[in-house]
Amino acid sequence: MRPFGRLRTLGKGRHVAAEYRYQHFTTKLLFHDLGFHRGSKRPGDTLPEFDLPTTGSERIATEDLVDDQPLLLVTGSMTCPMTASAIPSMKRLHARYGDDVAFVMLNVREAHPGENYPQPETLEEKADHARALKETYQMPWTLAVDDLDGSLHIAMDAKPNSAYLLDRDGTIVFRSIWARDEDSIGAALENVKRDETPAKTESRAMVGPLVSAMGSVHEVMKRAGPQAERDHWLANPPMELAGRVASLFPSLSPDRRGVAAVATLGTVTVFVLVALFLVFL
Repeated sequence: MRPFGRLRTLGKGRHVAAEYRYQHFTTKLLFHDLGFHRGSKRPGDTLPEFDLPTTGSERIATEDLVDDQPLLLVTGSMTCPMTASAIPSMKRLHARYGDDVAFVMLNVREAHPGENYPQPETLEEKADHARALKETYQMPWTLAVDDLDGSLHIAMDAKPNSAYLLDRDGTIVFRSIWARDEDSIGAALENVKRDETPAKTESRAMVGPLVSAMGSVHEVMKRAGPQAERDHWLANPPMELAGRVASLFPSLSPDRRGVAAVATLGTVTVFVLVALFLVFL
């Protein structure tokens, strides 16, 4: 790794930058986050070369990793409840595979910008958010900071908390829409540890990761600021409501809070439907 310096960026039009660095989370963005898109980097492809600053005042580049060991590259941000939900499982995976696989998180645009963590307007502001992310969750792996216009993030399909596993040659051998899919990512890590190609090259698991993240929604949105909470109510009311219900179970772990919220809402829904049925019977 090299001393911290100016970040090399890939040129983009102003309209692309404005769209990438959105100020308000919307339903359109929600649906964009729910699946990989045609033309995105997939198993068999390679990521573009990168040279990025880290929160440790150093830089990390492609050549620091290729031919050294496999790489698990995960996207995340301070205002992303999916990131908050994924970090405990990533820590478990890191404890098991960290000696054989390089773990790197790429700090990207704020998923839910708010007054406390707005969408960064300078690289230094983005680096400050990244340092807050690393300190808040005490992450033991390298945290790299993408450029303001998300050059590497866009090349990875600009998902808020996706995971890409690369072999020693820098080729993608596995990808997951959510880094919280611990079982699938763990199986892929076990394969690359043995220099094997993962039997399963992609995970689009949705229900499990989303339910787990519900236990982190309320805390993360409050940390981001009132604007983030309002935007999330408008864009994704079911998950915001589940997050509020999950906060009623503070003694449980975040994952269990999410399960408890779904169970509670399911029970209430059944009760209401039965009551309506009896009223109109």
